[in-house]
Amino acid sequence: MTTLENRSLDRGITLMEILARGGSCSLAELHAASGLPKSTIRRLLGTLIARRIVRRSLSDGRYRINITLPMSTGAPIPPGLAGLVDLSLPLALALTRRVRWPSDIHVVDGTRMQIVESTRPASPFHIYPGRVNRWLNIFGTASGTACLAAMSPEAVMEVHRLTEGDETWGLARFGLCVEAYLDILAATRARGYAIRLSAYLGETVFDDGLAAIAVPLLERGRPLGALTLIWPRPHLDHARFASEHLDALRDTAAQICAGLDRDTARTPAPAEAAPGARRGTAASPSRG
Repeated sequence: MTTLENRSLDRGITLMEILARGGSCSLAELHAASGLPKSTIRRLLGTLIARRIVRRSLSDGRYRINITLPMSTGAPIPPGLAGLVDLSLPLALALTRRVRWPSDIHVVDGTRMQIVESTRPASPFHIYPGRVNRWLNIFGTASGTACLAAMSPEAVMEVHRLTEGDETWGLARFGLCVEAYLDILAATRARGYAIRLSAYLGETVFDDGLAAIAVPLLERGRPLGALTLIWPRPHLDHARFASEHLDALRDTAAQICAGLDRDTARTPAPAEAAPGARRGTAASPSRG
């Protein structure tokens, strides 16, 4: 390697280390932390984004790392799912342009859901902004319910076993037994879309006031995540909102699933992910 190539590699690793420590950074923050010229940072970020090592979130314009480094403090996308975000976001944006309501992209991360992107900034409606790269209760969210409804009964019971009695991440948070939740999953399959549990008000210190419908994002039948549409809860009930927008949501999810299947057409079908295979340990949310 030439000296220039070594220096470029060193600078790229420096940016990755800053992002791993900070969780997310703006261009100005990367400049302040690294001392590198902004033009150099932009060039390096372009390469890292092209290689899916780093991404720039639409929701807030900040840069985040997609891989795990020893000093990581945030919640990088689970291994192998950065491509899902790259594939999903343009289609989710098209969905928001079509129906005007924003869409969130969630992925399954072991026994939790993780929100990894959102089209809320692209919607003409004022919606509570939320935050990406954070964990959500898999049982309470519309996205988690959509994914659990698409899992095998054995996988659902394993998620319950791993979170049983946990008042943050388990069914105990909602005072539900697993038998009652299995009935909710059966109703979800019959309805064709998932909704939030009525007791789930988001992972914030106050009720975010939102409602959501969700459908799973499947790779060869395995739920990797979910696509949601969100709106202010007083605006419409779930059935009315779904009657107006479910077809568009399903169409978009079908395009994403077709893209996932194309990407893996030459590889062996993956086994269903073990529910406990979550990356890292999340901090508890600000409300239980």
